Amino acid sequence: MSVIATGAWYVLRRTYPDEGRVMLHWGLGLVAAIIPVQLFIGHLNGKYVVQYQPSKIAAIEARWQDEKPASEVLLAWPDVANRRNLFAITLPPPFGSLIDSDSLSAGEVGLESIPRENWPPVVIPFFAFRIMVGMGLIMLAVSWFGVWLRFRGRLETTRWFLWVSFLSFPTGFVAVLAGWFTAEVGRQPWVVYGLLRTEDAVTPSLTTGDVAFSLIAYMVVYVTVHSFGFYYIYRLLRDGPAVEVAAALPGVARAGALRGGGE
Repeated sequence: MSVIATGAWYVLRRTYPDEGRVMLHWGLGLVAAIIPVQLFIGHLNGKYVVQYQPSKIAAIEARWQDEKPASEVLLAWPDVANRRNLFAITLPPPFGSLIDSDSLSAGEVGLESIPRENWPPVVIPFFAFRIMVGMGLIMLAVSWFGVWLRFRGRLETTRWFLWVSFLSFPTGFVAVLAGWFTAEVGRQPWVVYGLLRTEDAVTPSLTTGDVAFSLIAYMVVYVTVHSFGFYYIYRLLRDGPAVEVAAALPGVARAGALRGGGE
């Protein structure tokens, strides 16, 4: 998606249009082919979670009671205190069983059948999962529509779509982060699911100061490294691919300039 966004930016600015066109065509084609594969693999991973981490999938679905067959909550605000969903937009049974277990009649576990002390935080994995899926669907829509525009010969001239492509550059990063929030928060309160609780895995000698110092140190290192990284990538994008070719092949670049001046 970053390559697609870079190509769209070059085409919009009418700088390096040939390189931008290559980035757009190949980037959109690759994403259009890979996203369906990722969605399928994600579905298989979800079936694994249903089998081995029932409390995580119950939190992801904000499913409070056991259901057979199960409904599917698309959007809602989980009210944990009252064990219900507010403003819920729900697909009726058996959509939940079909999505979670590939079955029209499978029973799905609800949080109320799990001891309260084994519940993960519900709100974070519920929304993080939907953000992750939403980013995937945006990438799918952008890539498939872009491929359609390409076959129609209108890709480089549809400026609103080029802007959409450019603004969609963070979707992959957001999807990855949302997926990690879903996985890591959703498996709480376990470090090893069902065997080792997070509270029992804390190093006994660890103090609050130790944790604070290491966290601040990590933040400083990451901010420093990523600041230089962002600046470097910005310079690369600003200078463009032609400058990089000239820098890599100075003799060729000088010869071309002399020939151009002679002509």
